[in-house]
Amino acid sequence: MRGYLTGSAIDLAVFRITVFSVVLLSRDVYEAPAWAATSSAMRVAPGGLAWLAPHLPLSPAWAWAALGILIPSALLSVLGLFTRVATVLAASSLAYVLAVPQFSGTVIHTHHLLWFALLLAASPCGDALSVDAWLRARKHGPQGAPDEAVAYGLPIRAAWILVGLIFLFPGLWKWSEGLDWALGGTLRGQLYWKWAEHGGWRPWLRIDEWPGVLEAGGVAVMVFEPLVLAGVLVPRLRPWTVGAALLFHAATALVFRIDFSSLWACYTVFVPWSRVLACHGPGVASTRTEKARDERGWMPAAVAGGVLVLGATVSGAMGLRYGFPFACYPTFHTKAPAEIPALELEAEVGGHLVRWDLAEGASQREWGTLWHLALRPEPSRIARWTEVLRARHPRLATAGRIRVFRTWRAADPHVSTGVLRRELIWE
Repeated sequence: MRGYLTGSAIDLAVFRITVFSVVLLSRDVYEAPAWAATSSAMRVAPGGLAWLAPHLPLSPAWAWAALGILIPSALLSVLGLFTRVATVLAASSLAYVLAVPQFSGTVIHTHHLLWFALLLAASPCGDALSVDAWLRARKHGPQGAPDEAVAYGLPIRAAWILVGLIFLFPGLWKWSEGLDWALGGTLRGQLYWKWAEHGGWRPWLRIDEWPGVLEAGGVAVMVFEPLVLAGVLVPRLRPWTVGAALLFHAATALVFRIDFSSLWACYTVFVPWSRVLACHGPGVASTRTEKARDERGWMPAAVAGGVLVLGATVSGAMGLRYGFPFACYPTFHTKAPAEIPALELEAEVGGHLVRWDLAEGASQREWGTLWHLALRPEPSRIARWTEVLRARHPRLATAGRIRVFRTWRAADPHVSTGVLRRELIWE
């Protein structure tokens, strides 16, 4: 077991560089101030943060302050300069930045970035491919190739397990519906809802119009997802499993328009870079011995990995899709209703009656927020959201009477694209 848990400092260093580079390039990170500006009107605490919501400051100023810590600390983490402090600061500020959008009424599955950042913050990930290691080598002289140690291997294995769990529970929840998920129309209905989220977008490959192909793909997904965890843990199966996972992501991006690039970009954690790069020489080695590192360095990573794996397991088993910092990743296992609710605003502007479909032109995440409100049209929240719209649209600032309707459209694009019925819910 010890031999299996042993890992390379270089492999962990590449994972460090990858994760914090993805953080720096992630649009989700930089959108936090915009989400903070609207969260007061639409605030809904996700599972796991309800106790903290009354005490958590959510404002653009706080979001910018968190970004002011996150960006330089993530950059230092990539470079490996003051790595221990930089990774802790980056992970801590990232927790706030990624939590802000979760209060908007829709879940954004960026949890894995926080999980990986916490693993790295608890590990000696700066012992190789870092400015810190280079400075130590200059001070103490070349130390040879970095040692292998459990302290390096534990966070990598924990990351493997977390990726496997991201796939495992959505697969198991699909099996809770039996083969009916793939063969009985559930997958097709979920596909149409996802297209609606993107404003009626259609893929160039209309797999829904190929008899049997969509169903066969659904069965393949049901077989594949539960096997990923075992596949990434078995050395001989790992390359094939990771390759299949990349194909899975490409297919979901093509058909569902679900990118998840912030996840698959981190699959560098599965590559044995120490063997691929065959790095030997000064500037990458640690000044500590393997024995000292094992004695002092593996416990924080073991604790962090254990807590993260436990949290991901519990949330996955519960099917907790709307939660933070733990959540079950999208399952798509339930039957989607035949009709999709939306919100429509009607206002008197300049003596004319003007209507806005609030979902029209909205991003996928804004659509998710509006859909959440359409499902639970609480008058107080609708009133606050209307005030946000007034601030965004100058024409609404001078509007007279404003009315909000809940509308329904057919999910199936082959049925109708117009409004089927309309219900007044606020005036």
